[in-house]
Amino acid sequence: MNKWMLLIALTLPFMTSAKTLNRISSYEDSYLLGSYTDSINKDEYINGGFEDADGLQNVEVKFQFSLAVPIIPINNTTAFMFSYTQKSLWQLGNSDISSPFRETNYKPQFFLMHQSNMLLFNNAEFGYMHESNGQTSSLSRSWDRMYGALERIDGPVQYGFRAWYVFSDEENNEDILDYLGHYDVWIKAGNDIGEFNTRFHYNFDTNKGGAEAGYTLYLNKFVGLYVQAWKGYGETLIDYNYDQTRIGLGMKLIPPN
Repeated sequence: MNKWMLLIALTLPFMTSAKTLNRISSYEDSYLLGSYTDSINKDEYINGGFEDADGLQNVEVKFQFSLAVPIIPINNTTAFMFSYTQKSLWQLGNSDISSPFRETNYKPQFFLMHQSNMLLFNNAEFGYMHESNGQTSSLSRSWDRMYGALERIDGPVQYGFRAWYVFSDEENNEDILDYLGHYDVWIKAGNDIGEFNTRFHYNFDTNKGGAEAGYTLYLNKFVGLYVQAWKGYGETLIDYNYDQTRIGLGMKLIPPN
């Protein structure tokens, strides 16, 4: 547990820089929330041998941190990049079962990133993405994807579209595309006071998906008060096929536009 807190503290200065080609910067959103979910997938944990699964609480800490690192500059507009994103659900206040991390998703990526004026977009990516939860037996989840993305990452309205091809997944989540589909979309819109953000995925063949929405009230140029809501499937890998609703309140880092 302490090693993750140390890693977050060491990377905080970099995560307040916007996504860029030539230095360590933020990648996905980084935040820390106290949250409540209407339902925890306890049966999955009980069947998987998770100790004291009956004692899991609906109130927990949700946090995510994410950064990108340029590895090989190709020219002024293109670089080969590495990014790492980690999302965790932590039963911090649940001292009865020793405050475990209930779920942690690890997502490293290697990709080419190109930044230039492309009419509606100014950032393009193509690469490889791995995501897993580090569990064993029936609680283990992982998938590997090749993906492409087009984004607009500056200005008062920002947005992006990412599509993927799954070439490897675990038996435990071999139907993951039924719930997470083949793509996701994100949008951010803000002013000097704050910013609204949303991200969603949907499979039209199965009529299943999930959506995240949030609002950040700027406290200064580095951090903001952040409220976030989630509804649907796939908030984390352990819940890829589990429908739930979550609301959270906390703090979010603010990369500059």
